Amino acid sequence: MNENTTFKLLFLVLFILVLIVRAYFGIKQRRRGQSSYSVSEEAVAREGRWSLLLRPVGFLFMLGLIVLYFIEPSGSEWLFLPLPLWLRVSGVLLGVAGLLLLVWVHRTLGMQWSTTLQFKEEHTLNTSGPYEFIRHPMYASLFLFFLGLSIVSSFWPLMALVVIFLLFFNRIMEREEAMMIDQFGEEYRVYMNSTGRFLPRLR
Repeated sequence: MNENTTFKLLFLVLFILVLIVRAYFGIKQRRRGQSSYSVSEEAVAREGRWSLLLRPVGFLFMLGLIVLYFIEPSGSEWLFLPLPLWLRVSGVLLGVAGLLLLVWVHRTLGMQWSTTLQFKEEHTLNTSGPYEFIRHPMYASLFLFFLGLSIVSSFWPLMALVVIFLLFFNRIMEREEAMMIDQFGEEYRVYMNSTGRFLPRLR
């Protein structure tokens, strides 16, 4: 098995694992009579219809790039960067770290998890687990995971898509924080002063 095949296999394993994690916690919610994928009128108003539409479109586009990465059609060599072995191995470690953080976030959120900007019944301000250090660990875990995955692939279109994801996440985080301030007021403002948005505060 050559180096490229090894990294493709690692890429596939990591990608399947993240799908399993999301499916597991989604099924767990449905068994309790809830759905993390439902979209309320409030969520549409907060996020906007175009933003909600971009989610499935972006995912399908990413799947298309992944298929292109695996089949490597003739003449596609220019789409790959000559990354050193140590960097691609680091990408695997980043992917695993992102996956573990994602599981931690899901376990901390429990039934309050939602893919859109909306509150669940009896929603409370969660400041435990990873939320003790950063306000948006879900987005941080997904960014870390897909950044690692793109490095594993050495496929620069995937890297470019990860940068676009980060810009999209930043927009959603700003709207989510506005939503949380409306709901929790001064309690959330105090929480904001003690945590980082995407990375832990150094002080």
